[in-house]
Amino acid sequence: MNQVEGLVIREAAGEDFIQIRPLIVKRAEELKLSDGSVSDINKLVRDYCSKPAKFYCLVCELDTKVIGYVIYTYGYCVYVGRSVNMDEIYVISDYREAAQLLLFKRMVKITNNLGYRKLGWLSSKNNLEMHEFWVKHGTTVHSEDQGYLQYRLDKSTIQERHCPGSN
Repeated sequence: MNQVEGLVIREAAGEDFIQIRPLIVKRAEELKLSDGSVSDINKLVRDYCSKPAKFYCLVCELDTKVIGYVIYTYGYCVYVGRSVNMDEIYVISDYREAAQLLLFKRMVKITNNLGYRKLGWLSSKNNLEMHEFWVKHGTTVHSEDQGYLQYRLDKSTIQERHCPGSN
């Protein structure tokens, strides 16, 4: 993995969406989605800053420039219990390898620290780069539906592989 000095992972602030939204649009373009489907900055900030928040967001920055983000929510399943759902993770290509791993590790840490039972997310079946990344870091494909793979890290895998000694 390429190490990049100076990468910082932190909770987003409302003003960060000025930098985050263009990254969301770029991601939508890569997925061949309409940029019209991306919420405007005002809606993103309103939903993020609402009480309770509609979603949560971490950013990865380098020299105060946001180069990546992860958007997540909390969920509950009567069969599994509480969980964290990663709705979107994106890092610009120049820093993807290093920054994506830092964002992912932070999400695993958040899930573990809360004592939640799983971390889950969807990824396009056609995105082989991401599939290799997820599998390399111990995730399992839980299911497949309409061109998407549902990935999952359960509590035991988080504690054994990513956060040993935390159980």
